[in-house]
Amino acid sequence: MAPEARTVRAVAAEKLEALCAQARVLPRAARLAWEAAGTPLAAWLALLCAQGLVPAVVVWLSRPFVDGLARAAGAGDDWARLAPVAEAALFIGLALVAGEALQSLAAWLRTELAGRVEDRVSELIQRQSLQVDLAFYESSDFHDRLHRARDEARYRPAALLDNAGLIAQNGVTLLAVAGVLAAYGPWLAAALVASTLPALVVVVRFAILQYHYRQDTTADERRAHYYDWLMTSADSAAEVRLFGLGKRFRLLFADLRARLRGERRRLASRQSRAELAAATVGLLIAGACVGWIAWRAVHGQSSLGDVALFYLAFSQGQRLMRTLLAGVGPFQHSGIRSLEFT
Repeated sequence: MAPEARTVRAVAAEKLEALCAQARVLPRAARLAWEAAGTPLAAWLALLCAQGLVPAVVVWLSRPFVDGLARAAGAGDDWARLAPVAEAALFIGLALVAGEALQSLAAWLRTELAGRVEDRVSELIQRQSLQVDLAFYESSDFHDRLHRARDEARYRPAALLDNAGLIAQNGVTLLAVAGVLAAYGPWLAAALVASTLPALVVVVRFAILQYHYRQDTTADERRAHYYDWLMTSADSAAEVRLFGLGKRFRLLFADLRARLRGERRRLASRQSRAELAAATVGLLIAGACVGWIAWRAVHGQSSLGDVALFYLAFSQGQRLMRTLLAGVGPFQHSGIRSLEFT
């Protein structure tokens, strides 16, 4: 086997192993959330699943609504022909109102859950810190882990809940809309799922890269925080001025932050290019499917309602893709793994 082929195979195996390592931590995160808030968590997930069905209901009702409008065109005050349109519009409105009500209730529950999980994470950090051997306080690795856990405890639980909720809700929407499209042919449901897969791959890949970057730069982040503390704290103000260390610390801080900022910028640039490629692939798949149903409508083999249904279905797929790219990336486990001090 050629060296290049072995290298590609080794890289693929390494990425697969990293992905499996990420996946193994998810049950721990779910268990932690369940320990913090069991019954409210189950209710929140049920609300999200119900909320995920609303877009599929709207997509399904769009066909009779548009077909009814096409048949009622020029009917004037013929209520017999307008009744199906009014009925479909009523059900669409009820579905949208139900979706808003579910969203408000889920947001209320999410606030309670985030507070409980945050308190649980803080409790674990405090308990572990009190139990570890005193020798660990002399370890830089311990302080790196403690810094990540303490720093992320303020926002990571809420981010975990938000993004887990997005995955659950949009997963239900994707499956439900795919089920609607499956009536036209299984390949259309597969195409809808395929249009979102590139975005999912990008999200997972860069979530792993962001996690490793966070691991690798924790010591530098702590060092920059230390420089800042030396220059702004009353405890060290006298010594810094006495020995003329202010300028040196400012330069060290600026150089360190510039390097970290440059590394984040390069990673963000790579992610932006990958997201653009994923979005382009998704749009091409969606455009091909909508173009296919539009061609059938032009030749009298499909109705305008079918075209509207396809457009809304694949619009939901694109919305899911944008949601993945915008919000699911922060769904990383560094806040959970950082609790493992020992």
